Amino acid sequence: MRGSTSWLWAVGTLLFAGTAAAQDLGHSRRQVDFINRTMGGSLQTVRENLRANKGALAVANIKSVTESLRNEARLTKEIRAKEPGYAPNPPVDFDHKPATDRQKEYAEAKRLALEAAKKLNQDYASASEALLKAKNRQIATIAISALKMTVENAPGRPGGKAVDFVIEGCKQLNGYLMDKYITQPITNISEVQLLKDNFVSIQDGEKLLKSLDAAKQKAMELARLMDQQAQGLQAAVEAEKEWDQFRWLKQPGSDKVTVEIVEYQSRAMQVVLAGIALDAGSKGKVIELSGPASLEAKVKDSRRQFCLDKKKASASMKTIVLEPGPGGAPEDSLVYSSTVNNGRSSWTITEESFQWTPSFNSSVEDDPRPVSGAYWKLEKGRVLWTLNAKPGEQVNFRVTGKVKWHQDQQLPGGHKTQDETNDGSATLVVRVR
Repeated sequence: MRGSTSWLWAVGTLLFAGTAAAQDLGHSRRQVDFINRTMGGSLQTVRENLRANKGALAVANIKSVTESLRNEARLTKEIRAKEPGYAPNPPVDFDHKPATDRQKEYAEAKRLALEAAKKLNQDYASASEALLKAKNRQIATIAISALKMTVENAPGRPGGKAVDFVIEGCKQLNGYLMDKYITQPITNISEVQLLKDNFVSIQDGEKLLKSLDAAKQKAMELARLMDQQAQGLQAAVEAEKEWDQFRWLKQPGSDKVTVEIVEYQSRAMQVVLAGIALDAGSKGKVIELSGPASLEAKVKDSRRQFCLDKKKASASMKTIVLEPGPGGAPEDSLVYSSTVNNGRSSWTITEESFQWTPSFNSSVEDDPRPVSGAYWKLEKGRVLWTLNAKPGEQVNFRVTGKVKWHQDQQLPGGHKTQDETNDGSATLVVRVR
């Protein structure tokens, strides 16, 4: 009887120890989950600090993330002692750290601004030489091809502002950088108008030279400012380097989320999820997402289709001559002239904006990567989508967008301008597997 009691006591002790161990393991897992949730908020705060140029706050929050990683590493070691395959999957992209990526962005902005300044300087030299020759000949009104080339080839609206060179050179920046560092400082540069028959007076030529020189100086100032901003991020970049010691927390595939597309509906809108363009046939597709997934939107309106159709038609119509537009995708702009009546017309985008509405179990934030296109002002055209759902749950978002076009047309009968606004929307529903 006594031996039987001893055996029961031993079994009970083992069961209690196993239960306690399981409880300890569950507690550690819950702690890791909590750390990951709070870490995700801290990372978003870091990105917000960087966008607002609050370097000291960014460093403080980066150090907070470092401390969270350190605590998660300690807990992970304890869990892996019992579950060797455990992967905590911290919400940190070790290959794309916020401050490091932003510093690279500023460096790219500096390079683009210097390229714009170089181009402006070349045009200034050509125009100045032509104007000097005109003054030496004492001709009151002259045709200066260099001036004509400078204005008509300026990116953006044909015959537009000399400042468009700066905008073209730096168009790959995000909207908030464009607004703060480019648009506000140089919006007062005067617009240069060409006279009839492409002739300019010496007085107008001097005015153009002053505008070119002012734009060049602004581009140089922008380059210096971008360099200062990059240097100002060095402390944050150094703080982020500590994260690298925790790369082991991410085992291969641990940061992947597999989803099935349940529904996708769109009206005049193109949505790209993690590099995959969605359409009516996407329903039922299974996609593997890595961390916060990138979402891109573009209003696919009738005007964009018109640009494509017109370019296609020009291949067989000798009367239409395509001219270089501001860049971007083929449907993002259209600049062309007619050999019949010497008419010239352009359709360019002045603004494209979006409103993202995610479901309660997901969130979106501005994607800090640079954007490019035929227009410089792009609002929330690309975001990061974080899914906070468990397997079996559905997640969705809705996006609405507007695109504003500007037409500039020069016909024998006169000059014409026109503005047009179109919109689109899309809804995506996915199920976490």
